[in-house]
Amino acid sequence: MSENKEMEDTEAEDSFDDELELDEVDESDELDEVEESVEEEKETGACLVIGQGDFSMSQSNRGADDPGDNTLCEPQYVTKFGDMLFVSDRGNHRVLVWEQFPEENGEPSSLVLGQEDFADCLENRGMTTTLDEMTSGLGDESLDGFTISKSEDDTLSQPAGIEVIDGKLYVVDSGNHRVLRWSGIPSDDGEPPSLVLGQDNLDDNEANRRGFVGSGSLFFPMGIHSGDGKRVFVADKDNHRVLIWNKIPFSDGWNADVSLGQGGMDERWPNRGEFDNVGQDTLSFPAGVHFDAEGERIFVVDQGNNRLLIWNKIPRETGTAADVVLGQKDFFSREPNRGNGHNRPSGDGFYFPTDVVFGEAGLFVSDTGNNRVLYWKEVPTENGQPADLVIGQSSLTENLFNRGLDEASEFTLSDPFGMYLVEEEDDEEEFRGVPMPDDEDDESDESATAESEPEEPQPKFKLFICDRGNSRIVVWDKLPYPKEAEEEEEFEELMVEDENLLIGEEEDDDDDDIKELPSV
Repeated sequence: MSENKEMEDTEAEDSFDDELELDEVDESDELDEVEESVEEEKETGACLVIGQGDFSMSQSNRGADDPGDNTLCEPQYVTKFGDMLFVSDRGNHRVLVWEQFPEENGEPSSLVLGQEDFADCLENRGMTTTLDEMTSGLGDESLDGFTISKSEDDTLSQPAGIEVIDGKLYVVDSGNHRVLRWSGIPSDDGEPPSLVLGQDNLDDNEANRRGFVGSGSLFFPMGIHSGDGKRVFVADKDNHRVLIWNKIPFSDGWNADVSLGQGGMDERWPNRGEFDNVGQDTLSFPAGVHFDAEGERIFVVDQGNNRLLIWNKIPRETGTAADVVLGQKDFFSREPNRGNGHNRPSGDGFYFPTDVVFGEAGLFVSDTGNNRVLYWKEVPTENGQPADLVIGQSSLTENLFNRGLDEASEFTLSDPFGMYLVEEEDDEEEFRGVPMPDDEDDESDESATAESEPEEPQPKFKLFICDRGNSRIVVWDKLPYPKEAEEEEEFEELMVEDENLLIGEEEDDDDDDIKELPSV
């Protein structure tokens, strides 16, 4: 008896150990499933970084004293042409060109403009001059001996907006108060341009052509855009206006046709001379401009007035008033974050916005002072309409650079500046969602669709953001729809079903129902 009992006890212990092992395996499997679900629900971030080795890096030129072919210092604007990528690298006074679009983080560029090689970074290649030489005969003796950077045809100073129009590269050479145009796409390092706007020739670089503001002068221009390959739009920031050339210029210093933000071509004061008297037809330090050729709408980032202006038709005359304003409740307000102050952002306010892009994917505005990009699914038609989503922050009420964290990541932004939007062509059925059912299966498919409707498909795009404070370009290909709202809806639906099962007083088999409920 005792031997049999010992055998039975041993078998029972072995069986108990086996059950414990199975329970441990089951628990570990459940933990793995939870971890996998958490990974699946991870926040949407950028998919590619240019100028840094990974998403956590944020130092200018990757912490080195000199730049390289794969580093950036305060990049301002970006554009794409075919497989080529162009970046205005402001802090290094150069433009970098990738002849093949980067596929991995931190890939090196192929070409440099504005410098002799990738290791150079001096403004105008270090050349200087004195104002008395340039202003002789003007009678201003106080300028005698004052040294400034001197431009030449192949140098750059704080390059900004960049665009390819009709197969030709345009670069806004902001510090030299000019726009440069190459005869095509440059193919050699340091290749000089062939045409200049804002100056008489490629050797001059004084603001407003030695102080005489007019239809052919510029003062710290920033953004540039075309949209149709026929017109040229330039945000002439420190002249507080946007200039429009209705035809592609074909000689140096070509005069613009229309000015927005001023009453005449010889005027240049913020808000037309009344700094706080902002209006429907005034501008203060405009930084970005975008032309929607299909809708014939013009978007202008009015940075000094903390707003975005929209013209629903192409203005034919100088001084035409805008039709819609975003970032303010009306055309007569100009304070940051809609008057709430620098540290109180919201979905309907801006703090020093910089650039704007628009396409089928929607409207994007870089809200630089709030360290974020705001998104509207469709072009707003009412003043002050709030944004639908935010990129770079966890919510519409936060604005710390890199979200207040110690390092950057694929989810954060710091001083975002210029942008570029690529609309991707995709299979129509995939873009629109679920494929259409066959006629003979209509009835069965209708019930399936009613039970679980498909999620709204995301637009196919790539959004390039010059993350200036982190000295990098980040590329987003998905919109960061908030996950919390979806989880709350699913949880509420589950609670309703459980509640019906648990409190049904007329049910005879309540106990059986309760036993069948999944454990929480």
